[in-house]
Amino acid sequence: MIERIVLLAENGYARLVLIGLMFLGIQTTLFNDMRPFGVCIQIMVLLAASSGLARGSETGAIAGFIVGLLYDLVLTTPLGLCAIVFAGVGYLAGFAQSFVHDSTWWSRMLLGSIASAAGMVLLPLAFALTGAEGVITTHIFVVAIVVALFNAVFCVPVERLCRWALSEPQLVR
Repeated sequence: MIERIVLLAENGYARLVLIGLMFLGIQTTLFNDMRPFGVCIQIMVLLAASSGLARGSETGAIAGFIVGLLYDLVLTTPLGLCAIVFAGVGYLAGFAQSFVHDSTWWSRMLLGSIASAAGMVLLPLAFALTGAEGVITTHIFVVAIVVALFNAVFCVPVERLCRWALSEPQLVR
């Protein structure tokens, strides 16, 4: 029994789920009520983008899908919609990071904010594809800018958290 718990704790995606649940609790309580400029701050997309920045495009896509699926479980939108968009955000952040030769803190902030803004533009488009009406407005750009600025501030610490969570287990000799 203890061995199974240890194996679960060594799995990076299991640690990401636990972190995602913590972020989901903050998203649905604190940031649901705190709306600067009428925008709900999206820290779940921050977690998806930071996962891509931390571990590359493939891991970012898988992590973004997991984070988006966690978010889908509390929303009334079609199941998997946020998961697909957040997987794209994680992949985009990891793919863009691969073009940076020497990654600095400000380049990770810039890439995280761009990926977050892209996610906030793609999410209403995905809602419109599923038949939702009235989601594509000019307010999308305000949402994208506010979320991008907020996520740029917190991108580096969350990226370090994702780097730890998605790290490979180290063998102890």
